[in-house]
Amino acid sequence: MILFDGRVINDRFPGVGRYAYRLLEAILAVEPELEVVLLYTPALPNRRWDLGRLTGSPRLRLLTVPIPPFHPAEHSLIPWLLRRWPEALVHVPHYAVPAGLFLRPGPLIATLMDLTPLRLPEAWPVLQRAIYRLWHRLVLARARALFTLSEATRQDLQRFFGPIQPPVIITPAAADPGCTPRSPREVMAIRHRYGLPPSYALYVGINKPSKNLDRLVEAWRRVRPRLCSDGEPPLLLLAGPWDPRYPLRLGEGVRHLGMVPEEALPALYTGARLLIFPSLWEGFGLPVLEAMACGVPVACSDIPALREVAGEAARFFDPRDVESMARVIAEAWDHAEDPVWRARCQAQAARFSWEETARRTLETYRAVSGSRP
Repeated sequence: MILFDGRVINDRFPGVGRYAYRLLEAILAVEPELEVVLLYTPALPNRRWDLGRLTGSPRLRLLTVPIPPFHPAEHSLIPWLLRRWPEALVHVPHYAVPAGLFLRPGPLIATLMDLTPLRLPEAWPVLQRAIYRLWHRLVLARARALFTLSEATRQDLQRFFGPIQPPVIITPAAADPGCTPRSPREVMAIRHRYGLPPSYALYVGINKPSKNLDRLVEAWRRVRPRLCSDGEPPLLLLAGPWDPRYPLRLGEGVRHLGMVPEEALPALYTGARLLIFPSLWEGFGLPVLEAMACGVPVACSDIPALREVAGEAARFFDPRDVESMARVIAEAWDHAEDPVWRARCQAQAARFSWEETARRTLETYRAVSGSRP
């Protein structure tokens, strides 16, 4: 039996929620007889993930939890709710494991997405970084195994915490099954829906400091007059949730679309001439893979995780150098219609599979469940 903390499957956690949902969906497809208890919080807004699709599995049970992740009460309530299954394996798909789970007799697995607050300390308060570091030490001391989405994150664990006792298994994410090139009619419909020009560049993600959007906006301001267009100036679209704690002046030629419905994303990707992903640090970088799966070229930061994800199919820039970013965007824009480049992008995306990640995850479940402290 697996106890899976799916409370992150909601709008507040777009990246972690996507990972948790798609992983669980793939696990149930690969091993439908696996008994899973899924913790979820129905009060949280969830416009993206249909839990009804998962409940079609005969061995999946939903366990309602009235509090979201990071709520102080979770540290005692979650262990109390799981008291019926003291020996079952618990998988928490993020680092913030409720404290009471450290005391359970059964095995614990956590997925560590990235160590961005330690890589970019200037963007986080001292106290928050201290708690973040402490919690990772607790997870490392208690977990029987750890998942990361990239080799870059696995190396970061060793860099910041020294030799790691539990095994660290790399289980990459993959593009959603629906991320495929869409027809011209669908692209035209999405352009009409959002009032988009014929040519646009796209960024998908949130506006947190690590995403480096201030430099992207400045690079776009510099490069936009040089870009070829069909009469109407090209637009830079920012699609995704917006955190009001991090205001950003968009300027001319930049629009924020907000959250785009899941079913509309593939057409929005397909219609883009270029995806730009300027993060200072990432644990994976799923939008890069999603764009490539739709046959869209990518210009992105030259950081280890994005090198893993994009391989040789992207064009890379120094994310801290605005002029480097502008130059690479211009070069990528000029070559974005190259069919060879677009085919290379799709081939790179096809190397990643939720089914393969589910198999690696299940192998670890079996290995850990058969062990004892």
